[in-house]
Amino acid sequence: QGKVLELACGSGRILMHLANRGFHVVGLDLSEDMLTICRKKQEQLPARFRERIEVQQGDMTQFELGEKYPLIILSATSISLLQKREDLERLLYTVSEHLEEGGRFIFDYVLSNQQHNQSLRGGRVNGITLNIGADHKQFVLMGEDENLEAQSAVMNFYAEVIHQGDTQRFFGSTTKKFFAEEDIMDCIQASILQIVGTQTYQIEGEGNVRCLILEKGVVS
Repeated sequence: QGKVLELACGSGRILMHLANRGFHVVGLDLSEDMLTICRKKQEQLPARFRERIEVQQGDMTQFELGEKYPLIILSATSISLLQKREDLERLLYTVSEHLEEGGRFIFDYVLSNQQHNQSLRGGRVNGITLNIGADHKQFVLMGEDENLEAQSAVMNFYAEVIHQGDTQRFFGSTTKKFFAEEDIMDCIQASILQIVGTQTYQIEGEGNVRCLILEKGVVS
């Protein structure tokens, strides 16, 4: 029951999937450009799905939405968008303030960046084409320049979106930080959230992405 809050929702891929599954969802993202894309995609949905989605601009480490949620998610290893341990601590605090008692926060992170996005590391470029419909195609070029010593990376991308005969072009750059697992665990231990479940995902043949399920108000 209640709404699902997705942090770093971007262009709304997961928001729209959840709405299609019958959930009422709220999306928060720092980038107004990404939210513009999300709103345009939302407008094209059937009304029964469109009405289940709300989006707004905000920083996932310090937002105030005025309501509490049974479930908050941060997917696609987007925790790597944070740059400092202090950011992670603020994120967990702000999330706990917006969770109902017994509510859950689910996020995933890179266990080891030795294999993660291996095809992109060192600045090599990879291309993806998405055929979304008869008159809707997206083409994306991505290249990631990684600093193993600092456990960080810069990803550059170029995208073309062709929809109903119109072509839009986008270029962007994202800096990512790969937190050591012990830092993540220390921050969780210092919060009021507790781990109630974990799962490791197989990415490119390696079990290098871990998902954590945290719960507020667990009685031990």
